[in-house]
Amino acid sequence: MLIAYLDEFGHVGPYVSPEHAKFSQHPVFGYAGFVIPADQSRAFGARFSKAKKELFKTEIEKPKSPHRWERKGNELFSTGNMERHPEQGRVFLKLLNSLKLRGGKVFYYGEEKATGTLKQTGVSSEERTSIALKETINRLCTYADRANTEILIIMDQITEKSRIEMVADMYAHVYSRSSYNVEHPEMRRVVEAPLHIESNLNSSVQFADWLCALMSRLSHWQLVADSQFGWSSNLVAASLRGEFTFESKIYMKTGLDINHSAILKPGASSVKSEPSDYRKGSVGSAMPKDLMAKLHEAMANS
Repeated sequence: MLIAYLDEFGHVGPYVSPEHAKFSQHPVFGYAGFVIPADQSRAFGARFSKAKKELFKTEIEKPKSPHRWERKGNELFSTGNMERHPEQGRVFLKLLNSLKLRGGKVFYYGEEKATGTLKQTGVSSEERTSIALKETINRLCTYADRANTEILIIMDQITEKSRIEMVADMYAHVYSRSSYNVEHPEMRRVVEAPLHIESNLNSSVQFADWLCALMSRLSHWQLVADSQFGWSSNLVAASLRGEFTFESKIYMKTGLDINHSAILKPGASSVKSEPSDYRKGSVGSAMPKDLMAKLHEAMANS
C-alpha cells in the first residue's frame, strides 16, 4: 500500500495581479506533498523528526510541548530565511534524498486561477478547493493503479465544519467515479476519502507542508514576471529532477500545462503576469545576493 501526505499550496482566494492591493497573493491553487510505500512511512517520519530536532534544537526546547513544535514551510522557504540559513536548504535536500531512497515520490496538482475578483470570476474558494482536491485524488489513484496497489491519503487538519463538508464531498466523488457503471477502476485503489491529521502531531504531514511551500515558490516563479523566487529551482533542480510522479501537473488556462519536472525549468510557462512599471527593472527573479554561493558552501561542508 502507498500513503500520500498532502497539504495546500499557492493561495485559494482570488488573484488579479502581482501589484494588486488586495488580490496579489498567488496565481495558482492546488495540493502537493509526497507518496511513499506504507512500510517506509514510519522510517521516513523518524528521519524527518531527527533532522528537525538537530536543525531547530534551540527553538524546539523553548515551548512547554516541544514534541508539538513545527517549522512552517512558508517560514523555511522565505527568501530571507534561505539567505540567513543556507544550512536549512542543505538539510531539506538530504531529506529529499532520504525520501528517494525509500521509494517516495513528490506529487503536485494545481490550477492557474481565472484572473479577477470573486464577482468577476464567479469561482468561490470552496469551489476551487473541491475541484483541485477531486483532481488530486484522481491522479493519486492513477499513480496507485499503475503500481498495482492501494493508497491512503492523509492531509493537514482544517476546521471541523470544512472537514465534514469536504469529507462528504470527497466520499461522493470517489464512490460515484468508481461505480461499476463508470470506467474508472483506478478509483477503487483509494482506501478512504482523505483523512485529516494536525500537522504538529505528524512528521510526514509537516514535510508535506515544506514541499507545498517549495511548490508555491516554484509555481510563482513560473507564472509571475519578476518573481523573487528564482532561487527555488536552483536549490532543488538537481535533487528533484525525475522525482515527481508522472501525474504531477499545473493546469494552465492557455492549455500549455506544466507537467512533473518541467516545473523546475526556466520558461516552462509561456505566460506570466506582467508587473507594473514601478517593478520593472527590479531584482525580480534574479538570485538574492550571494544566496546560491552560501547554499553551495553549506552543501560542500555537509
